[in-house]
Amino acid sequence: MAVTPKIPQEVIDEILGHLGVDSDFGSLRSCTLVSRSWLPSSQRHLLHTVTFTWSGMERWLKTFPVPEKGPSHLVRDLGFRIGGGSDCAPEEFFEYIPWFTNVEKVTLLSRQGISQVLKISRYWRFPQTTTSLAISADAIGIAQIWDIMVRLPNLDDLSLSGASMVFDEVPPRTEADPRWRFGGKLQLHGMLADTHVINMLLENPTGLHFTEVEICCLHNSLDSTVRLVETCSKTLVKLSYKISVYLGKAHPFPYSRYS
Repeated sequence: MAVTPKIPQEVIDEILGHLGVDSDFGSLRSCTLVSRSWLPSSQRHLLHTVTFTWSGMERWLKTFPVPEKGPSHLVRDLGFRIGGGSDCAPEEFFEYIPWFTNVEKVTLLSRQGISQVLKISRYWRFPQTTTSLAISADAIGIAQIWDIMVRLPNLDDLSLSGASMVFDEVPPRTEADPRWRFGGKLQLHGMLADTHVINMLLENPTGLHFTEVEICCLHNSLDSTVRLVETCSKTLVKLSYKISVYLGKAHPFPYSRYS
């Protein structure tokens, strides 16, 4: 009888890795059904990035009712797309969040303001492994941004964007406030590329050490941006500053040495 050659696991992982790079999720889902040896690598690529809606949370709970036996540890990029309507997050999912033990990035998206996101952020314990935070909302205040950030003490990268800005007071700082590393990228877009937001970041006790800064603002925030650049002068290697809408006199940016 002919012996069917066994494909080395390294070769299988390499093949599935190419499908993951190409985001060929249809093929990856088919690969999960080939054999047990194909399942772990297929799942690792399929679940690298997961973005939940309210209904998606319910489906996840039904599919993986026992957290310790679920694949939540495979998720690296964890997102929440919060919509309107009467939908709400299932309370059981609040207890599931700590099982996402290897999350590197948290993304919060909301079409109708950040209020619904805040409802979950006050109850959820975001993964402490998170080093990157991205928020995109139609309306958000500085105190609300702070309320989310303080739950992620190991931030390196920060991305904030939004169509409108709700101004409010920044919460008072205490000795117990996080001292973020901020050694990665900073992206501020729209009305969140604002002087108030930049000043909030400048209050970080350990200083700012971003290597890349991208600011695309609707109103001139040149003075605060200059202070931010000066603070990051020892680490900053790439800078992009653009004013999309500005009715006053244009000012050249004084830091042309950054590519």
